[in-house]
Amino acid sequence: MFMSGRDPCPAAKPDAHRIPSPTLGVPRLLDLGMQAKLLLSPSAFFPATAYRSKMHIQDITVFSYDADYRYGTYSMSHGRLAKGHKSLVVRIRSNDGFEGWAETAPLGSDYLPSSFTGELAAIQELGPQLLGLDPRSPAAIDDVMNRAMMGAYAAKAVIDMACWDILGKSLGLPTAILFGGYLTERPRAFSVIGIRETEAAVTQAKDEFGKGATTMQLKAGDNPLVDAQRVRAIRAALPDHVVLWVDANGGWTLDEALSFARTIGQEIAIGVEQPCRTLHDCAEFGRRTGLPITLDESIVTLADLFEAHAAGITGVNIKPSRVGGLTKARLIRDAAVALDMVINCDDTWGSALTTAQNVLLATTTPSHRLRAVDLFCEWTEPLIADIPRMEEDGRITPSTEPGNGYTAIVMDMLGEPLAYITSK
Repeated sequence: MFMSGRDPCPAAKPDAHRIPSPTLGVPRLLDLGMQAKLLLSPSAFFPATAYRSKMHIQDITVFSYDADYRYGTYSMSHGRLAKGHKSLVVRIRSNDGFEGWAETAPLGSDYLPSSFTGELAAIQELGPQLLGLDPRSPAAIDDVMNRAMMGAYAAKAVIDMACWDILGKSLGLPTAILFGGYLTERPRAFSVIGIRETEAAVTQAKDEFGKGATTMQLKAGDNPLVDAQRVRAIRAALPDHVVLWVDANGGWTLDEALSFARTIGQEIAIGVEQPCRTLHDCAEFGRRTGLPITLDESIVTLADLFEAHAAGITGVNIKPSRVGGLTKARLIRDAAVALDMVINCDDTWGSALTTAQNVLLATTTPSHRLRAVDLFCEWTEPLIADIPRMEEDGRITPSTEPGNGYTAIVMDMLGEPLAYITSK
């Protein structure tokens, strides 16, 4: 049953019990014959009641709030301007009182084939098909969603990430441990410098450096000559140890991208993220210029990553909302690590919960492959949850709380639910 309006069910406290061990009552020593029987017929040793899941999704609630940009107008190529974007916040509740929270926020309707209203509608359609399923099985939930609907990656992502949150909480562990552990104990954060007049951009970059940031993404993708002038000015204004790369968000044609590379000059070696819209043009730009290329919008599936790497792409910006959630983001991340690619952990938009999700992916990425993580909490507001913040050296220490890395949710900031999905 689907209802809109106030959530009729107050939050319940988690039961004290934990998942029963499936090995309860199994003899410690098994002869070869018994081992063979176990492999062929595990139910002979593990009664169904011992491992059949009792936890299931009881209800799904969708909230929203305005995630505003703190510094006026956020700007990207082709005149894409915004004061902020609406965020979708999902709470999944299990029958025994565990809650999983997650956030996704489409970056308007002109960035990816995704929009706030479209993703909300997708959640409303997918939700009823997930009731009764075990939220501690994110891969199984992901499979059900993929069979039920094509696309809708952000809608699937926010459900998937909430399931991971429940899994961690149900085990009393940070989700990072379930991802394999903390491979980068204190990830480096990156700041975003938008498209603006050169002097203003330099001032913003200096301000970010003053806050501790040592890694910055410089937006570009309009006039390549002006973009190059702005990038050169920022590079000259900052110490050499500050890591910079350019992000055109697919705004240049191949011709314009090549003009940028020629104007920037050979004395500045700077990486470029998604210079053109297509993978082919991005790879051709990298081949002709020798500049390292990171892809963002072009990478949606694992197959896209393999194709990009084969074409000479050296980095990937992984956004869970673009690829369908943490389950798929982890798969793409692990493949990128195996291919020795540079990795950014990012997302489309959001604030506190998006930051926690980004940090979860970043801290479980090997430090020698991770470039930086996007901390939306440093440049969007309000913060609807308590999370760690960037420290003076431009890094962040992840939370060790059970689940995805946040503590309290500020319910007053979310208002009335947009949707409430339950079987009752």
